[in-house]
Amino acid sequence: MIFTLTSAFACLNKASAQVVSKDQSDLSVSVKTKDASAKDASDGYIQLSITGGVPPYDVSIFRDPLIQEFKENIYNLELKDLRPGSFLFVIKDSTENITQQSVRISYNK
Repeated sequence: MIFTLTSAFACLNKASAQVVSKDQSDLSVSVKTKDASAKDASDGYIQLSITGGVPPYDVSIFRDPLIQEFKENIYNLELKDLRPGSFLFVIKDSTENITQQSVRISYNK
């Protein structure tokens, strides 16, 4: 958010601020993973459990290579049959509070 401030002497200043609600500190995600069995295998697993904040939650998923998915009204999310790679989950609650979680699925060598 950007604010424009005007002093009594007509000086203009701009300031930015982030609005943080009490609920934001409570928004959290726990993660369970299972690595893929081999470099080319598609048997990895990610489970997200979202708590706190103000439900419902929307989740944006960014995968390597860059693919974005969007899920609405999520509380728990399971992704199965995953190949090794990096994932970024951006979780937003109904009051626009946001948290994010990076997850990497590796493979057993």
